[in-house]
Amino acid sequence: MGKKAGKSAGWYGEPEEVVKNSGSVGEKKIVFVGASYKFVHKVLRDMLLVGGFEDCHLVVHDVDEKPMNVVADLLEKIARQEKTNVTVSRTLDRREALKGAHAVILSITTGGDESDWRSFEVCFKYGIPVGVGDTLGPTALARCLREVPVVVEIARDIASICPDAVMLNFTNPMSVITGVMAREAGITSWGLCHSADELFRYFAKVFHCRKTDIKIDVGGVNHQAFVTKLLVSGVDRTAEIGEATLASDAKMEDNLLETRREEVTLQRDIYSILGGWPSCGETHLAEFYKYFFTPRSVEKHGFAGHMKRPVPGREPFGRRRCPDIIHEWTYGDGPVGDLHLLTTEHAHELLWAYFTGEPFTRVLNLLNAGPYIKDIPETACVEALVTVSGKNVKGGQVALPAAIHSLVERWTTIHELSIRAALECDRDAARQALFLDPHVREVYDIAPMLEDMLSALRPWLPAGWFE
Repeated sequence: MGKKAGKSAGWYGEPEEVVKNSGSVGEKKIVFVGASYKFVHKVLRDMLLVGGFEDCHLVVHDVDEKPMNVVADLLEKIARQEKTNVTVSRTLDRREALKGAHAVILSITTGGDESDWRSFEVCFKYGIPVGVGDTLGPTALARCLREVPVVVEIARDIASICPDAVMLNFTNPMSVITGVMAREAGITSWGLCHSADELFRYFAKVFHCRKTDIKIDVGGVNHQAFVTKLLVSGVDRTAEIGEATLASDAKMEDNLLETRREEVTLQRDIYSILGGWPSCGETHLAEFYKYFFTPRSVEKHGFAGHMKRPVPGREPFGRRRCPDIIHEWTYGDGPVGDLHLLTTEHAHELLWAYFTGEPFTRVLNLLNAGPYIKDIPETACVEALVTVSGKNVKGGQVALPAAIHSLVERWTTIHELSIRAALECDRDAARQALFLDPHVREVYDIAPMLEDMLSALRPWLPAGWFE
């Protein structure tokens, strides 16, 4: 393990161990749909760290020319800095971008920050608290209504233009977006999230071992999967989870643009009742339950500073601002500063496994076709530990404890209703999704809140909602 990088590198965490690949994937074309400042350059960085991708061609596609050019310029600077054969192009034409693609990496937000804030403001009107707002809750439904029609069009383009390409998704709501692309277009669609992978790192700290010494049975949905069995160096330590985590000062970490260390109090409290240790801490976890965004719990757990608040008299949000560190790396005189660091999203391993057939095991979001979680519909998108080799995916089956199974079944039902609402402009399905939502407390608010949400989001919704 390397030393911790300084703040100037834009990283505050501890580097992952790098295992080099042997050989090359050849001249593969990898298309980034969405010029994400958070994800795109890290995928190239990780590919170059592990090796075998030096001859790839990268395409950056976005509907906005400015972030597209910044991200493409950054990729070109990295390719030159590392003295590789990687080539980079950019285009506003999605179908042109997809021609000949071997992999597509999705990271978009339909409507950007303005659309998100409009949904936050509608929730505030009805007294519904919003933490992160991208996974569960009325704001997550709002994202589904905006994004599902767009990503289905993208998926159908992939199916017609580059049907053998793998689609790796970073877009939230992860479970809905990943699942609907696979279901509606029949493409290979996998969702990547570091939250479940962080469980390996966390338990390695708790039990004072290497990350590779941890083996788990895990299943659920994105941002709330549950560890039901834990082995440390081959020894079953499941019964010790509660005591060991209580005795440890280890915290969960989120290492995307900077490290956020999160307390595990809520995870431990959920574990003590349900008997499974959930992924994600603090605000993301709280979004899945009706217990933590009450006035008393918000104060008790210190959530007040994390809750979305309306800004009186605000100007409409424009283009998302490029982070200073990204601009500095792209156009400054110095080198890109984080190229020695490996993230835990694992796009590079999945690309390697898909292109070469060499097996790779990790927690993925994918259709429950195994089925990987017992007694959950095979059309639901779940988070499960699987082994990928080319297009082949294998994984053991997890039987969740009854209470956890009931929760996962409810969450996947919300996903199903959200998909139906988005694809069919179906008010009944949208109202039913809100009825099941843990944050909607007043049944008679559901219908007017939905209409207010549709009105606020009209610029980004299909016309069918208003016909």
